[in-house]
Amino acid sequence: MQVIINSKKIDFNEGETILDLAKRKNIEIPTLCYHSYFQPQARCRLCVVEVDGKLKTSCDTKLKDGMNILTDSGKVKKSRRITRELLKEREKRFKPVQDKTPVVIDHSKCILCGNCIFACSLIQEVNAIGEKGRGIKTKISSLYDKGLENSPCTFCGQCTHGCNCEAIKERDDTEKLTKALKSKKHVIVQTAPSIRASLGEMFEMPPGSLVTGKMAAALRKLGFDKVFDSDFGADMTTYEETHEFLERLEKGGPFPLFTSCCPAWVKFVEYGYREFAKNVSTCKSPITMFGAVAKSYYAKKSAVNPKNIVVVAVVPCIAKKFEIERDEMKNSGMKNVDIALTTREMGKLLKNKGINFNKLQESEFDNPLGVSSGGGAIYGVTGGVAETVIRSAKRLFGEKMDKIEFNDLRGFEGMKEATIELNGKEIKIAVAHGLSNIRKILEIIKKGKKYHLVEMMACPGGCIGGGGQPKSSDKDILKKRSSALYCQDRKLKVRVANDNPTLVEVYKNFLKKPLSKKSHELLHTR
Repeated sequence: MQVIINSKKIDFNEGETILDLAKRKNIEIPTLCYHSYFQPQARCRLCVVEVDGKLKTSCDTKLKDGMNILTDSGKVKKSRRITRELLKEREKRFKPVQDKTPVVIDHSKCILCGNCIFACSLIQEVNAIGEKGRGIKTKISSLYDKGLENSPCTFCGQCTHGCNCEAIKERDDTEKLTKALKSKKHVIVQTAPSIRASLGEMFEMPPGSLVTGKMAAALRKLGFDKVFDSDFGADMTTYEETHEFLERLEKGGPFPLFTSCCPAWVKFVEYGYREFAKNVSTCKSPITMFGAVAKSYYAKKSAVNPKNIVVVAVVPCIAKKFEIERDEMKNSGMKNVDIALTTREMGKLLKNKGINFNKLQESEFDNPLGVSSGGGAIYGVTGGVAETVIRSAKRLFGEKMDKIEFNDLRGFEGMKEATIELNGKEIKIAVAHGLSNIRKILEIIKKGKKYHLVEMMACPGGCIGGGGQPKSSDKDILKKRSSALYCQDRKLKVRVANDNPTLVEVYKNFLKKPLSKKSHELLHTR
């Protein structure tokens, strides 16, 4: 089967669109609303081509044998020019929004492609946004235009991945960081587990590049007083959550125990499934646990007034901006974490500061809060939290750790189940990622399905697919990022949180033991 494109005969595959073939053959066709993850909407009409004398959108027009296609004719150029002029008119009709929520909608840039709605309603099944108004007054908005903060929105940020126009994105907090670094405050930074597997993409490095050392060096160049690792916070979360789980096993429930490190999932269960509140772990997330310890243990150890410490977190997740503002994430009147920047924000900031990321020499994290286990690293991928909790529990029972990796908990199926033997008991575990899958598993549990431990991650793939991660059209991007985190896990000598020497020291000299009064005060919430 053949078509003629710009006077050249080209073979095509059955089912291909004109745009598919053009991309495969490096024939330039401009696009704006097109995204490989979503069904073509054909709304912006920038990708029009001339097919047998008629204008057609290339993104949704299937190829037929013998088609004669022109991608740059006079008729095509005129159509694209009119499209651009109409888009400029739209910019004039709407003022840039001054929203303070973690996810911001700028109607002046929106082309009404609908990708954000598709992500919210069909992928996540949250239905927090839709089209409002008619004709030239149409805009993307929350329910009844009441604002995202008064909607079911979990701030997962999956809507931002489909937007090619920067019309819906995370709130920019880079200026807050710039001001903090110029102040006389003691500014420290922590990096979430998945960042080391995705930040390199902001600098044209291959997807899945493990950039742990370069990341630490880049952050140091920005001027942070200390560069730490949220993986240490992940080890603390593992240690506390494991003991919470074992305490429930001893008392007979309540089951299942839901993980609590994903703030979008927590907001989701608070909004729509409050009957499960008692099942959610009381553990704070790794970044907020880290912040609480930084402003207590680290402050005392370093002789720094905790009120002068600014804790910054680099995160894959837009919902973290919401989480750190919650009243529950404070101790002694101080926020556990002061500023949260997404991977995208940090990448853009490093570029703006002229830091040549690719040429940086690798560096190490600072002590005492820069040491972590391999279990901390895999927090960034779906199934990782459940796996590292099981590692920790088996270590506490003195079981032989011949099998450090639990493959039944790995993979990208929307919902996974596994049965693990622990101290002679069968432990039923479930893992769900993506809010649509979380909704399904909650409904299954409501109907009587029994589990002991359930890991929930709001974003597809877990944190590696977070709403604040670099945008990508690579359909294998999640697999590549997860491979990097599993590689990080295997590289480390310590792979179980319990064996982290710094963690042992913090408990011995400060927290005393898991679930202690001090631990509950700093590391747990409601």
